[in-house]
Amino acid sequence: MKAYRIKSDKTIEPFGDHPKDCLINNRSLADTQKEILLELGIELQPEPYSGQIEDPDEHIFFEDSLFFSPELMQQFIKESRKLKRSSICAIKPGLFTLRSILPTQDIKKFPDRVEYGLQYMPAKELRGEPEPLVIDPDQFSEVTPLPEHVTDTKEFHFPYTDSIIIQIDHWANIWVANIFVLFSELARLRKASPLKLLILALRARSINKWKILNKTNKIGRNCDIHPTAYIEGSTIGDNVIIGAGSVIRVSTIGAGTSIGSNSTIEFSVLGEGCSIDSMAGAFSSVMYPGTVSSIKFLFTSLCGENTFLADGVVVSDYRFDGKNVSVMKNGHPVDTGSLALGICLGHDVYLAGGCVSEPGRSIPNGVRIALEKARTIGKCGINGEIPGYQRVTKIAKHDIKI
Repeated sequence: MKAYRIKSDKTIEPFGDHPKDCLINNRSLADTQKEILLELGIELQPEPYSGQIEDPDEHIFFEDSLFFSPELMQQFIKESRKLKRSSICAIKPGLFTLRSILPTQDIKKFPDRVEYGLQYMPAKELRGEPEPLVIDPDQFSEVTPLPEHVTDTKEFHFPYTDSIIIQIDHWANIWVANIFVLFSELARLRKASPLKLLILALRARSINKWKILNKTNKIGRNCDIHPTAYIEGSTIGDNVIIGAGSVIRVSTIGAGTSIGSNSTIEFSVLGEGCSIDSMAGAFSSVMYPGTVSSIKFLFTSLCGENTFLADGVVVSDYRFDGKNVSVMKNGHPVDTGSLALGICLGHDVYLAGGCVSEPGRSIPNGVRIALEKARTIGKCGINGEIPGYQRVTKIAKHDIKI
């Protein structure tokens, strides 16, 4: 069977990159597509433009900006073959569509389905007008308790499934695709055979789910990992350094990355050669190669290549008015449908200490931001006077009046 990847001229802001060059779990989208198709025994053909495919045999075609998991592609082809007709991949609305930031994807939305740029074509004699083949991707969910004044419900549900399909049309789509890939490993473990689970339990010498998850780690070569560091459900590349007391949970750490002591990385993807200082952290965030971070808590954000976040940077991810976070797309604000979403730093962006960002903002490539001079200590006079600041004089106890 053959697959055709349809060319597009899209670019993703603020990076200016084509979607196929964007990184999903530290691999370009183009390489990820090719690898998945190869795994399924499907031959990827040279990239045509739409309308240029003349193949009388069974084949599929998809947009070059489409991310999909092997399980989703396999299910779509299998069910399409049963129907023996031309099919368009569609997804049933549910928790997956609720959390995948649909408003930023250029896809067709209907009350009963969401259609993506993936089609199956049977042999020429069986073809007709393509019809939607609806797949329900929802499988499991991760539940986080939240106070009722933060959200309408007392719980936040995030799906984890191995049936993933996301159109990469915005930086928020890159971010959510990376996060879904991490959660898909939990779904595969949940669906694993009893024999595999038994082997993991024997290795862990326990039926405790956390101890079992600890035995699913994939550790690369020549790593320097302190014995007090805790790693769980994660993939660690070659030559990675992890300091004392650090916690790495359900994350991917790229080769050559250095993580200091007492740092926490959860549900995040760090690219090659990143540097995370001691006491820093990242939760549900994505860092491209070369990112340097001293920030204490980076939440639901995407950092481009060779970015720098100094200690004292504050990334906001939640609006106090209770509304969803909005992002800019094609010069217009778009409601993401999400209560929490951080920021996107373009390639080579530097943020100095004291910078505070609003939720959903993006910063163009190459921009370096520091506080205004009036808000920094630039000089100190001989008597301790500092422009823009007041000097507080110590008061003796007997001078205090009540």
